[in-house]
Amino acid sequence: MIRINLLPVPKVRKQEALIIQLVVGVGALLLVAVGCYFVGLNKESRLNQIKEQITNKQREIDELKAKVGEVEKFKKQAQLLQEQLGVIKSLEAGRNGPVKMMDELTDLAPRKLWIINFKESSKKVTIDGVAESGPTIADFLDNLKTAKYFSNPQLSLVQAQEMEGLKLHKFVITVTVKYDI
Repeated sequence: MIRINLLPVPKVRKQEALIIQLVVGVGALLLVAVGCYFVGLNKESRLNQIKEQITNKQREIDELKAKVGEVEKFKKQAQLLQEQLGVIKSLEAGRNGPVKMMDELTDLAPRKLWIINFKESSKKVTIDGVAESGPTIADFLDNLKTAKYFSNPQLSLVQAQEMEGLKLHKFVITVTVKYDI
């Protein structure tokens, strides 16, 4: 048999149930609020860690940029030094060329041949001199043809001349100079 209670529930019991529900609801809300607070703290601490990492990485990037700047500066200095070395080498070659050419000229000149004047202009040399005889001048021309620093010798003047009681032959020779050997 089914029993139905038709008697009213006392108000106190209704209020107790309402209070229990209210306490449980407030407790649940407090629990959710405390959970949200701790989750927020966790997220905030994680955000601060990430910001600190970003700051550290940015500082490292700035340091590396400074080092890259120094490296670029050293590269420019190295390039400048290479250019200066190239200039020094070309000057050294230019300095040695005329010295070696004059040394060879001294070796090529036969005895009884004297060089009076030597002029160079744009790798063309004019040699004025005197010799005791024509064959001496011819030997000098042959020597110039086989020379290392000279090429294309041309005799432009031979003239008999008397100097201090000696019969000499004055000559003018033009020749091309090769320094870049």
